[in-house]
Amino acid sequence: MTFSLGGRKAGEVKERFSREMDRYFEIKKKILEYAGQDDAIKAVVAIGSTTRKEAKADEYSDLDLFIVTEEPEPWYSGEYPKRFGDLRISFLEPTLGGGKERRSIYDADKDVDMLIFTPEEFVRIVKEGIAGWVMNRGYEVLYDSLDCTELLGEMIVPGHSDPSITEEEFLNILGQFYFHDIWAAKKIRRGELWSAKMCVDSYLKTLLLRMLEVYRFQTAGVDTWHDGRFLERWAGEEIVGELQSCFGHYEREDLLQALISTHKLFARITREIAEAKGFSYPEDSRKCAEEYLEKFRLRKRTKTGFPQS
Repeated sequence: MTFSLGGRKAGEVKERFSREMDRYFEIKKKILEYAGQDDAIKAVVAIGSTTRKEAKADEYSDLDLFIVTEEPEPWYSGEYPKRFGDLRISFLEPTLGGGKERRSIYDADKDVDMLIFTPEEFVRIVKEGIAGWVMNRGYEVLYDSLDCTELLGEMIVPGHSDPSITEEEFLNILGQFYFHDIWAAKKIRRGELWSAKMCVDSYLKTLLLRMLEVYRFQTAGVDTWHDGRFLERWAGEEIVGELQSCFGHYEREDLLQALISTHKLFARITREIAEAKGFSYPEDSRKCAEEYLEKFRLRKRTKTGFPQS
């Protein structure tokens, strides 16, 4: 049902939810009630899983909202979010386009992310395409006195991931990866396991993920989403199986084995990417990293089984 609120000049609120089907019904209802009473609030736009047609929201999904307001400070401070329910946890962090995001837990586990923008900022990130990647899988305008509905219809193009890469970016990522192969191995050798683990299971995995996205898109044409979302669905059984040995415990030998497994997977898929795209490949960099890992490998271990050139 669509209805207008409180004599707003231009605003309409779309209430299409039911308490039985939407666990965020009451929170959205309160936000929209305040929108109808506060002239500073210009738009509320839902994004994310609650608006997607694929990979739809489930019991673990959060609620993502653009809050467009002429007075962002009460949202930054947390004063406004307190009005929408039993607020248990809340904090502020940077978000896309230089904006700020208030992330909150209501009740026991209802997580609500509010991306807060002034009208000018919101129009800018839409027109410049900055908001496109969080809106192109679906959005719903819940409240609009900014007349942004038409703008969104013109600027937001439905679509999926396109993890394209240039040869320059590709080669730079390979340089970063093989350099940090050696860096992480030195940390393990010195006994700095925290630093080593953060490199192996965070920094190197971020580079590996970028290459996995390119590889699967290149070889299978699959939608690779973003930030590793639904990786178990799109990476393929072989890669998911290999990833099981790529993450190590907080222990020297296990962490070294995770580093070697990560290296082997990265080297294999990037070679295939280079061949498919006609990119040059820094074989000397790969060999440099492998030779160091092989030399460092604990004496009682068997050979690594690195792929040979």
